[in-house]
Amino acid sequence: MDYSNSQEVLNLRQNTTNTDDTASISLRQEDDGSNNGVVLCLLHKNGMLGAAYYSFIEKTLNLYEEMSDIGPQFSKTLIIQREISPKYLVILGDITEEYIQFLIDLSNSDTSNTTTSSRSLPSNFFLLSLREYTYEACKTIVSNINVASNISDESDHKHELFLRSFVNLNYRLSVQALGALSKFLEKHWSTFGVDTAAEHFMHIHPVTLKNRVFLDNQAFKTLQIFSLKSHDAGFKRGQESSCREGLSVYRLFLSGCKSGMGQSQLRTLLLSPINDYNELQKRLNFIKFVQEPANMDFIANIQDNIKEFKDIGYISLILSKIQNARASSKDWSNLHKIIYHTLFINDISRTYKRKTDLLEELNYAITHEVICLQESINNALDFKAGAKRGRPVIKFGLDERLDAKLLLQQDLAKHLTAAARMTVNNLPNYISECKVVFLPEMGHLIAIKEWGVDCDPEDLQRFDYKFMFTLGGVIHYKNPLCVELDRRLGGINAEIIDHENRILRRLSEFALKYNKDIRNAVKVVAKIDCLIAMAKVCQQNNYVKPDLSSNRTHEIIQSRHPLMEQIFASFEPNDFFSGSSHSFMKIITGPNGSGKSVFLAQVLITIYLAHIGCYVPAKQAKIGLVESIHLVMHCSESVVVKLSSFMINITQSAQALHFWSPSSIIIMDEFGRGTLDDDGVILLAGILKYFLEKKDACPHVIVSTHLQQIASILPESRYLEYLKMDQTIENGTFCFLYKMSKGVSKSFASQILEACPESQDLVNRAKCYLNYIRNLVPMELPKESREIEENYLGRGLNISPVEEKDVED
Repeated sequence: MDYSNSQEVLNLRQNTTNTDDTASISLRQEDDGSNNGVVLCLLHKNGMLGAAYYSFIEKTLNLYEEMSDIGPQFSKTLIIQREISPKYLVILGDITEEYIQFLIDLSNSDTSNTTTSSRSLPSNFFLLSLREYTYEACKTIVSNINVASNISDESDHKHELFLRSFVNLNYRLSVQALGALSKFLEKHWSTFGVDTAAEHFMHIHPVTLKNRVFLDNQAFKTLQIFSLKSHDAGFKRGQESSCREGLSVYRLFLSGCKSGMGQSQLRTLLLSPINDYNELQKRLNFIKFVQEPANMDFIANIQDNIKEFKDIGYISLILSKIQNARASSKDWSNLHKIIYHTLFINDISRTYKRKTDLLEELNYAITHEVICLQESINNALDFKAGAKRGRPVIKFGLDERLDAKLLLQQDLAKHLTAAARMTVNNLPNYISECKVVFLPEMGHLIAIKEWGVDCDPEDLQRFDYKFMFTLGGVIHYKNPLCVELDRRLGGINAEIIDHENRILRRLSEFALKYNKDIRNAVKVVAKIDCLIAMAKVCQQNNYVKPDLSSNRTHEIIQSRHPLMEQIFASFEPNDFFSGSSHSFMKIITGPNGSGKSVFLAQVLITIYLAHIGCYVPAKQAKIGLVESIHLVMHCSESVVVKLSSFMINITQSAQALHFWSPSSIIIMDEFGRGTLDDDGVILLAGILKYFLEKKDACPHVIVSTHLQQIASILPESRYLEYLKMDQTIENGTFCFLYKMSKGVSKSFASQILEACPESQDLVNRAKCYLNYIRNLVPMELPKESREIEENYLGRGLNISPVEEKDVED
C-alpha cells in the first residue's frame, strides 16, 4: 500500500477551534545514501584496457575510452584506481592472468592485511568469465540500458541514437566492461544495499585520460596531496567516520570552499593534474580575476549564492526520488533553489564574461531547457503549502480543472468541520488530539497517536471506532464520520490527488530528461567555488602565476614548500633551473638534515600545482608542461609489499626507465641506501649515464645522495650539474643554511653528531677509528672509552670494530 499520497484533512484538539485549512501527513522515507562507493569494471587484453564504473552517489555510469596499458606497471590502471577509489572491483578474465594478479597485489598493498602468502581474491573483488561477456552480448546489454536522461516512450531508433552519443561502439573492450558492469549491478543491487525498486542510471558519462599527467601513488604520498589521519582516540581508529584530513595540500585549500560540491571538485582537480595548456590557462586567469580588488564585491556575491549548494550527490538523491515518485516538497524546493542560484550566478556574471573564460563556460553550460525547468517548477509548485503538508502542492491558478476540484473540496469540508469537532470532543480525556487523513486505498481515517506504552487499540470500540492498522506509532480507525466523509468527499479527494500526480509526473519527466544539463551547470559552479578558494589561499601566501609553455624549461626563482612554510616561522627559498641553457640533471649532496629532501619536494610540488591550474609558492616561475613525474625514493619495508626497500627502489627505477619522456621529471632521493655503497653508486651511475646519453632529449632529473664518489664516476657534461646544501660553523656550532649552491658537499657526520647532547665521547671514539682506517695510525682511545672497553673485555666481550687479523693486515 502506498502511503505517500496520504492527505491530512483535519487536525483537531479537544475543546479547541481549528481553521479549515487542509494539510497533509508526510510519511517520507529518507534515503540516507548509505552506499556511497564506486563499482569499477576492468578488462585488460593484449595491452589494451577497457574500463567503466558506477557511482552510487551520482547514480551514473561512466565509460572510459579504450586505452593502451602495458605491464608490469599498468600505469593507466593506477591512475583510474587512485582517482575513483573503487569500493568494489569487477574484473573480466582468469585469476591466473598477470593483470589480475597485479590488481590483487595492488589491493593488498593498500590494506593492512599482512597475510599475503596466498594471492586469493579479496572480498571486494568479483571475477567474471570473459566467455559469458563477449562483445556482441555486451553490445546488446548496453543497447538496452535505460537512463533517466532518455524518455522511456521514445522509439528504439531514438533510444539507440541517444546511447551512441555517449558510447563509442568502436571501443570494444570498454563496451564489454560497460555491459558486464550493467549486468552485474542488475544481479547484485541487494548486495550493495540498494532498493531494487529504485535501481536506475541517471546518465552515461564518457571519461578520458587524455592530457593527464602521470604520477604514481608514491608521488601523491610524498607530496602530501592528501593526508588522512586516524582519530586521536585509539578506540575510534579504524572507523570510516573517525578519520580527518591532516597537513596536506587538500586541507590547505579546503576551508575556502563554500559548498560540499566545491570540496568534491577540489579533490577531483588535485587527483587529476593535466598538461592541457588552454584549460590550465583558463583556471589561472580566473584565479587572477578573483584576486583583482575591483572584483571583490562580485566574488563575495557569488560565494553568498554558492553557500546554498550541497554536494553533487545530493542532486542525484533528489533526482532519484523524483524518478521513483518519492520526492517531498522540500526535495523539489531544494532542486529549485540549486537551479535558481546557478542561474542567478550566471545572470550577475554577464558583465564579467569577457574577462574570464570560466564564466563564459558557465554561460554555455546553462541551456534553455534548464531555464525552462526552473520556471516550470516555480510556476507549478507552492513550496509554502508543501512545507505544511510534506508533499508537493500544485499552485492554485495553474490548472483550471484542478482549481475547480479544490474549491469544491473546501466547500464540502466546511459542512463537516462541526461534526468532526463533536467527534473529537467525545473521545476519552487521555486522548487530546486526532487527525482525519485520507488514503486513496482506504478512504478517510481517524489517526490517533498511541496514548500509552501498552495501549490497546481496541479500547475505542465502545466509541464506535473500528481499528484498522498501526503505522509509526499512530493508530488508524474508521468511524461513522469517516464513512460520511468517504461518501461526500472520497471521490473528490481521489480526483484531486490523481490530477496533482499527473502534473507532477510531467514535471518529473522534464527534470529527469535534462538532469545532465543540471549537473553540467552545477559542476561549473563547483569549479568556480574551488578556484575561488585556491585564489584566496594563493593571495594570502604570496603565490605567483606560473608562466606555462610547451618548452622543456623550468625556471623557478625563490621556490618555497607550501606546507613547510605553514609550520615554520621562516623558510629559506631556493632557485631551480632546468632545461634550455641550463643543465637537465642535478646531483645534490649535503649532510643529513640539510634540506635536500625538502628541496626536492618543493620543486616537485611547485610544478604539480602549476599542472592543476594553481598559482605556485615562488617569486617567479616559468614552467614547461610535463607528461609524467616519477619518484625513486626510500620506502619503508612491508610484509604486504613483499619487497625490501632496495627492491622497491629498483622497481621504481624500472618504472621511470620504462615510462620516461623528454618532458618527464624524475626525482631520485637517496637511491641505493638499502645496499652496499659500491653497488649503490654503480647502479646509480648506470641509470644517470643512461639519461645523460640522451643529450638534448634528457628528462629533468634531480638526485639527492650521500654517495659523493658519484662525481668521479660520471663523465663531465653540460647536461649535468652538481649542487650542495650549504652549512657553516658559528661560535663552534655547526649550522645548516638550507641554501643551495654549486659543488659537492662533504658528509659532516661527526659535526652533526656533536650537536646531540652527551655524544662527545662517542664522537671522539669515532674519530680515533676513522683516523686508524684512513691513516693506519695506532688508536689512542679517550679515557672514558678505554674504561668502557675494559669493562666489556673483562666480561669476555669485545666491542672493538677492528679485528686483530685486520690490524695485522
